[in-house]
Amino acid sequence: MEYSSKQDGSTCEISFLGKFSFTDNDAVRKLINEFKASGCTQCLVQLDRLEEIDSAGLGMLILIHEAVKEDGKSAVFVGPTGQVQKMLEISKFAEVITIRS
Repeated sequence: MEYSSKQDGSTCEISFLGKFSFTDNDAVRKLINEFKASGCTQCLVQLDRLEEIDSAGLGMLILIHEAVKEDGKSAVFVGPTGQVQKMLEISKFAEVITIRS
């Protein structure tokens, strides 16, 4: 998985590209630390360019959500398509995290 991040005022935007799996654990930890240090109050996680996600990747989305939430901030996951959208639907992630089309 590749990712990019940018900050626009109080909003941090993270975009994922490719396949999201267990091997991306270190990158996710780094992203979480970057967000916490940024001063942002909202995190937008763009999923529209993410092609595939496995169960470990789903778990890391929860890690991102929980890390942001524990700081009293909000996370929104945006634009999942294809296999990623199906995995989020099957696992009923919309009951746990905020997902926008």
